[in-house]
Amino acid sequence: MTSRRQVLFAVPSLATIGFAGGVAAQADYPQRVVKIVVGNAPGGNDDTITRFIADRLTKEFGQPVIVENRVGGSTSIAGVAVATAPPDGYTLMCLIGTGIVQTVLREKLPYKLSSFVPIVGIGGFPLGLAVSATATPKITNLQELTAVARSADGITYASGGVGTMAHLNTVRFLKAIQGKGVHVSYRNNPEGLNALVGGFTQMMFGSAQEVAALRGEDKLRVLAVTSEQRLPNLPDVPTMRELGFPAINPTLWYGYVAPAGTPPAIVSKLADAITRAVRDPSFQNRYKPLSFVEDIKTGEALTSFINAEAARWKEVIIENKIRVE
Repeated sequence: MTSRRQVLFAVPSLATIGFAGGVAAQADYPQRVVKIVVGNAPGGNDDTITRFIADRLTKEFGQPVIVENRVGGSTSIAGVAVATAPPDGYTLMCLIGTGIVQTVLREKLPYKLSSFVPIVGIGGFPLGLAVSATATPKITNLQELTAVARSADGITYASGGVGTMAHLNTVRFLKAIQGKGVHVSYRNNPEGLNALVGGFTQMMFGSAQEVAALRGEDKLRVLAVTSEQRLPNLPDVPTMRELGFPAINPTLWYGYVAPAGTPPAIVSKLADAITRAVRDPSFQNRYKPLSFVEDIKTGEALTSFINAEAARWKEVIIENKIRVE
């Protein structure tokens, strides 16, 4: 593989779509059920966060806001469903980092980033570098992990699928420590972490929330986190920056998008409402102690962020000749 396509987000102007019509749409919207599509199974972070937000939007809008799980293809099935939906504000999608990656990883994907208009990015969870407490040889620190990764057999590592943050970040990390590994792909992160706990694999980058919950001498050891600062739920765990790897700093990022062509006034109303939901004390009290890092982005700032993420992971995909069938 020598190249990968990359079609970037473009933010439509109010003049292009029609400002007057957009204002009217904002005043009347919504008048019926709004659906937010999630590309993973119920119970994951993207699902639970979106359900929390949907509940708050339901109360604010006076119309039902529901979550629909469209599982498969590392969120690409959800992407197709939303990209082909009417651009009227009644079908949205929770876009995560894996979803951004799919647009540069899958050459035959029937949509691209420009098939959506970004609404709002809300932040996410840093990753935690976890190793199995039951697998052999025993790994208790970064030096021992590095030794295993540099051995003849390398290290076995789990992920929730090809092109997920767990997968691509491990590829980058192994290159940084001059090691190698065998990728064992599972259907989702919880399955990958369960395999790690069982000793079937040796390492995985899971969300800081997930690895903190599974941490224990008979389960997982957490060696590092990808946040800029140490986390409240893992205060004794160093950051990757502290260990000498400042570039290993991704987050499991969450944002919301709508089909391209959705009126800007509706996009703006949704962005404002979702931001209020995230800044609600009940959201903060629930997710901040679990290491959620708020990072609200809209408009050009959000577009630039998503384009930069696509470019960042495209480079990793090309450099490491990563493919998906």
